[in-house]
Amino acid sequence: MLKNKYGTSALLALTICVFLGACSNTAPTGANGAETGETVTGGLTIQKEKTSESLYTKALEESTESTQKYTTVRRGDFVNEVNVAGEVIYPKQKTVRYDFPYGATYYMEAINIEKPNKIAGEPIASIHVQMDEIQLAVMERQLQRMEERGETGTAYEELKAELEAMQKALETREIVMEEDGILLEQEHLRFGSKISSYTIVVADPKERLIQVPNENNQFRYGQKVKVSAKINGVTTTGTGTVITASASTISEDLAGTTAYIRLDEDSEMLYDGSNITATAEIVHMKDVLLLNASATYMANGMQMVKVKDEYGLHAVSFSFGRKNETTYWVIDGLEEGAQILVQ
Repeated sequence: MLKNKYGTSALLALTICVFLGACSNTAPTGANGAETGETVTGGLTIQKEKTSESLYTKALEESTESTQKYTTVRRGDFVNEVNVAGEVIYPKQKTVRYDFPYGATYYMEAINIEKPNKIAGEPIASIHVQMDEIQLAVMERQLQRMEERGETGTAYEELKAELEAMQKALETREIVMEEDGILLEQEHLRFGSKISSYTIVVADPKERLIQVPNENNQFRYGQKVKVSAKINGVTTTGTGTVITASASTISEDLAGTTAYIRLDEDSEMLYDGSNITATAEIVHMKDVLLLNASATYMANGMQMVKVKDEYGLHAVSFSFGRKNETTYWVIDGLEEGAQILVQ
């Protein structure tokens, strides 16, 4: 056998080629002729290294998918409510004026003001009546002399009646309620100030209404409404019934711009609240398709959503009957159970 000077080098190169796989086959192709990303060498399969760009794109897609939220078209009741601020009124009121014909009357203090319902004879103010002691003594001495002389005529009777009235005024320490009711107004005078009369306004606690604006005819005769008021920092709730377009006459006619609501028994304390809110249902549709309002958007003048199915996301328009703050009542374009992307 002849030896070549390159023989030893060639044999060594072949050995290294087989061992390291430097002499490799071409990359296999897929059905469409594209590279599969694998290299076959000496019976070994080696995966090609992925680029940083492809890894970033995949991670971004997975991150976006995981943060997306969906809502479902569902069946239920659609309710639309309106909240209107109102005020408590009392159609039946009585004004009482206390007159003090004798002496100088001084206001001392208001009492029992924190109690809403009051009964006849209950004191509401403390007063002090001061008489002219010299004049009083003169009149008493005059009456005594007439009695000593045996006088029983008209002059005697008038003087006696006047002295009795003066004595009663001196003994008066309080102003009291003349009848049962709610004290609406009372003169709040400064301590020690002189008064010649005293006026209070009393209302019938059974006649307590809420007056609310009704420009859009949201309130209808006979309608039940929810009522709330914040009293001492706590929200108190109750119910009422729309009764009339007049504070004094029950009527089905609500053509005016004001409605009146009679408070129910569960709302006895609501008259203490200065800010009253009446809530009325203006629409109540049962068993209709509902969609979360946060899943909709406008495009080309149409209300749109993005529906998810096995092929991905698709923009779809839909029709609706009404909407409130959170929900659409769906009429057409969407089916129950559809998965909708929240925008």
